[in-house]
Amino acid sequence: MHGSTWKNVDYPTADIIKNYLIKYGGQELTVGDMNNEEWRVRFSDSTFTYYKNGTIYSTSSKSNDLEVFKAWQYINSLIIPYPPPTKDFLIGLDETGKGEVIGHMVLTGVFFPKEIFEKVHLIVGSADTKKSHDFQYWDALFKKLDSLSTEKFAFINEKVPPWQIDRYNLNKIMDVTYQRILNIFFRKVPISQCRIVLDDFGIGSTLKRFLNFLKKQKAEVIIVNNADERYLEAKVASLVSKREREAVINAINKNPEFQLNGLSVGSGNAADQQTIEWLKQWHNSGKPWPWFVKKSFKIIKKMEGESQEIRKEIPPIKEDLLSHQFLEEFNKGRLSIQSLSIVCPLCGHILKSVTFATLNNGKKRTTKLKCPNCKRFIEDAGFTLRYYCGYLTPDSNAIQRNLISRDLESSRFFEDFTILLDPVVRKECDGTPRGKKEFEKLWKFNGIGRIKLESLGKIEEIPDSLPKNVRDEKIIETCLEFNAILLTGDISMAAFASGKNVFTIYI
Repeated sequence: MHGSTWKNVDYPTADIIKNYLIKYGGQELTVGDMNNEEWRVRFSDSTFTYYKNGTIYSTSSKSNDLEVFKAWQYINSLIIPYPPPTKDFLIGLDETGKGEVIGHMVLTGVFFPKEIFEKVHLIVGSADTKKSHDFQYWDALFKKLDSLSTEKFAFINEKVPPWQIDRYNLNKIMDVTYQRILNIFFRKVPISQCRIVLDDFGIGSTLKRFLNFLKKQKAEVIIVNNADERYLEAKVASLVSKREREAVINAINKNPEFQLNGLSVGSGNAADQQTIEWLKQWHNSGKPWPWFVKKSFKIIKKMEGESQEIRKEIPPIKEDLLSHQFLEEFNKGRLSIQSLSIVCPLCGHILKSVTFATLNNGKKRTTKLKCPNCKRFIEDAGFTLRYYCGYLTPDSNAIQRNLISRDLESSRFFEDFTILLDPVVRKECDGTPRGKKEFEKLWKFNGIGRIKLESLGKIEEIPDSLPKNVRDEKIIETCLEFNAILLTGDISMAAFASGKNVFTIYI
């Protein structure tokens, strides 16, 4: 049980709380003349302190004594730090990492029913998302929140890689990503039953239009500055986002590949002296910057002797590549892999399947999607699919070809996709040298945050011999459940997916 904090508590209310603690067995302790404490009460194995600035802080209960929990509930009944639920379900959106010189920006959505509002608040407790903490701190809080998954607590993390932050204006990326997160949540409950809270980060016209649509559907939409300090659901989103980012930073710090003379990257904040020293040493070593360094930041430009400010581009998220049916569904809060189609801008064909092509230009390797009808490349189709869909289910032949890991080592087409490993695919590939090698590489990329890898189901529940039609059906069911693109090199599987209206990348 973590400690808990209540701010802006007036003196009369503080006295009521003090009397409650003493009445139920608390012992008042002496406070020094020179400190900023008004009173201190020892209650079970927690110490409650009231400070002159109006803050009450209760230390954690190592024994998880229920009496301490009840005392917190009592204080919560007197002091409501966050607006109580006004809808049946609460959704919070927040992001972190935009201003750090190292690592991704992480965008997070959280979802929970009003019935666990108080449980969530007690877990979040005194967490200050504006302060720097190590990964273990955020991870401990996250695990407590995740334990509420049986009570419908859910979250979605999406990452924007450093190289995109260097190059693109982020607002469009944030708009589409948050809209997709909301659409995923709306598969669980009706829009009208939701309160949605997000920070005003400079929301663009597309997301504004969508949020206005949600309001017309009777959702409550709250856009406010410092949302994570004012609404519980936004604070929880901020916390989960911090944990995801710190997990990546923690993995980078532990990786000997990125250590110099025993020095690791530190927090990744440009004001962190350890991070500054690591950047200096890495630059002086003559090595190229690793993938996780944002080269557009002033501190990097100064080290490289460049003063010209980088002009950010509009990200190549091209709605005109997407079919009218898909966009219409998406803008009504429904994300559907079955309505997803690409419109080839060169020949005009509406495509349920595109071809994955690799190009070698000298030492540089790039990947693009190609129209199977006119055989020409569809520029920016991959980037658009990443943000409008973002989920990918590879067939066994894609795993056996080491396709995804080879791409991540060079052209980065699959960067920050969520890769879903179906149990059928894992069973078919686990016992093969190439499959085992690919899984090891993918877990490595997952560990440093370049993709999100999820293993679904249980291999032992898959029979040793499945008829091909049953086997294909199981993989397609995964695509439909998660609205994931199918990645396959099997022409019959691609045809089967097309018959189920599942969008496919054919290799």
